[in-house]
Amino acid sequence: MNDSNNDIREQKKISLDIVLNQISSFDSKASVVVSIMGIVFALSFTVIEIISDKADKVKPQIFIFFILFLISIITSLTFSVLVLFPKNRKGKTSKKSLTYYKDLRDIMSDDEYMMLFKDANDCGISIEQIKQNAIICSFKHLMLKISIIFMIPTVLFFLITTILLIWL
Repeated sequence: MNDSNNDIREQKKISLDIVLNQISSFDSKASVVVSIMGIVFALSFTVIEIISDKADKVKPQIFIFFILFLISIITSLTFSVLVLFPKNRKGKTSKKSLTYYKDLRDIMSDDEYMMLFKDANDCGISIEQIKQNAIICSFKHLMLKISIIFMIPTVLFFLITTILLIWL
């Protein structure tokens, strides 16, 4: 029976590690997307300067592509930041948990912490913790995917606008 409990505990630890690694990976990828979009956004100021210098000669399609570029870059940046933005637990609960950092912050005594730890029974790793982190992971994945989907047209609109400015 003890081996079975150890196997379950080990499997829960492996599952939690996999989810936490994936969360870390999504955070890193979102940081890269924010960096790339920041560089492209900085380059767009050059395009704005060129457009303002040639305001009387600039064709409407250049403005259209540039507006589409701005919309897509703002959308991409917004979703990338949402990946990095911390989430709070939804709803109020009277029971404190070892899996939520704000509950741990509010613990006033060592005895209260030890009581929570004993109640958790599996070195603090619970199904609730795995589930909550999986929900966070799923949210981060969705936001990153949307951000990357908007990143592709951002780059295309920027290139098209730049090419149109050079050739027209």
